[in-house]
This record gives sequence, C-alpha cells and structure tokens, in this order.
Amino acid sequence: MKLKVEHLTRFEYSQPVFETTTEVRLQPAGGPDSPQQLLSFSVDVDPTSKVFSYQDFYGNTIHYFSVLPPHDFLEIRTAGIVETGPGDYPMDSKDTVNLFDFTSQCKYIVFSEAAQAYAAEIVREDMSLPRLELALKICRTINEGFKYQKGVTTVQSTVEQVLEQRTGVCQDFAHVMITVCRILGLPTRYVSGYVWGGNREGDQEGASHAWCEVLDEENQKWVGFDPTHSTLKVDERYIKIGHGRDYSDIPPVKGTYKGRASESLTVKVFVTAPADPA
Repeated sequence: MKLKVEHLTRFEYSQPVFETTTEVRLQPAGGPDSPQQLLSFSVDVDPTSKVFSYQDFYGNTIHYFSVLPPHDFLEIRTAGIVETGPGDYPMDSKDTVNLFDFTSQCKYIVFSEAAQAYAAEIVREDMSLPRLELALKICRTINEGFKYQKGVTTVQSTVEQVLEQRTGVCQDFAHVMITVCRILGLPTRYVSGYVWGGNREGDQEGASHAWCEVLDEENQKWVGFDPTHSTLKVDERYIKIGHGRDYSDIPPVKGTYKGRASESLTVKVFVTAPADPA
C-alpha cells in the first residue's frame, strides 16, 4: 500500500532564542530486506539550516541541525512516501546482540510490583499459550481494559501511573504491553510511526503513533501489535519510523536552545493514500 505522510512541527518562543540544536527522528524505515520501502523523504527547516543525518545504534535514521542566530520560531517540515507491507519485520544480524535490550528494564519499562501483578492477572493459567497467542492476549486485554484519553498523562508518565488510572494514549499503552511482555519473557521493542485512518477522503489529520513488536523466535521475525486500536495487529496501514527500548530511544523531535524564552509547540500530521502520491 502506498502512503504519503506530512509532518509539521513548529516551536514558537516568547522572545528570541539562539544556538538551537535539534534532532529529528521522522524518516520512515526502509531498506533492501525491509517489508516497507521508502520511496522519498525530505526535511525542510525554517530558519534555513543545513541538515545532516546518521544512523543510531538500532539502525534508525536521525536528522540533526543547528540554528545559531537569534530566532523567535523554528519550523520543521518532513514529507515521505512509502510502500507499506505487513506488520512483520525479519530479524537482522544486530538483533541477537541487541536482544538483552528488549528483554530488560529501562527508563520507561520497570518491573514494579504493580506491573508484575498485572502480568500475573493477565496470564493466570494461560502461560502455556504459544508465544504469539500470549502476546495477542496481552494486547487485547490492554485494549479492552484501558481508556484512550489525551491530557491525562504526559510524555514522562510511568507504567505504574498508567496502570493505576487505566487511562492514557498510544505511548502509554505500548509501554504497558512492553513491560508485561518482558516480565513474561517475551522480547519486545517500542515502535514509533504513523497509522492511516482510511477515511473517505483518503487522509487523516492526527499525530504520531506508537505500538510494539514481539519477537517470534521460531520464524525469526518481529510481529507488530497495537494495543491502542481494536484491530490489535499491525498491517499495511501502519508506517514504521523506527524502534528502540522505549519512547526515549526514538522521540519524534527533541532539542535544546539558549535563552530565557518559554516555548509553545504545534504539531500537525497528515497521512494520505492518493491514487498516485508521486
């Protein structure tokens, strides 16, 4: 399925700032062995700046730039066209080395007493389920038991807080599923990307999305699960940007600036599926 994604990020500052340094993790994944092919991608920055890129430890593409003169806003526009595929990604040569990262605790993934109790509540007598069936049960339990609501959690909310209120957004639900899966011995990684809504006009205004991938060791692939949407399984409607241990490894945009100004943030995302997006 061919999809186009446009992502606008705009920071406005209460007074001029300077020496802004920004990292952007918005380029969709793609490569010779990837089920998703990246057909085109661009990054435009205002005020104008030269943009560089590199690949991180997990193979995600990161763009970075600096704006040194004083400025009272920063606008980043990215646009990409991808040919999507199924939600499964083959293991690569790095995965065996990185497997510990996707089975252990990290910044957002903590095996607290509350998380362990929740994991035990889900499995009960079902620990004998095949690994992917167990992952699907975890995904369904979160989807049915948690309420999607913006503004209740923040980017810093912990799994324990989300478990207590059973409310949050896609990032929170992905972190809960990853925590439960890892507690139960399922290697699982956090995924950042987009999802196409499939409405009549062919486009959707929304935001970045998050889900997770569970390792199917028998078939040597990572299988995508989305606890936010009732479809549960990731398919060709999803555009993957990249993956990591948790959100902190692949935030869409992060950066620093010098100055005493406060900032306001505007984000707009459009995912379209026109007949010929090229």
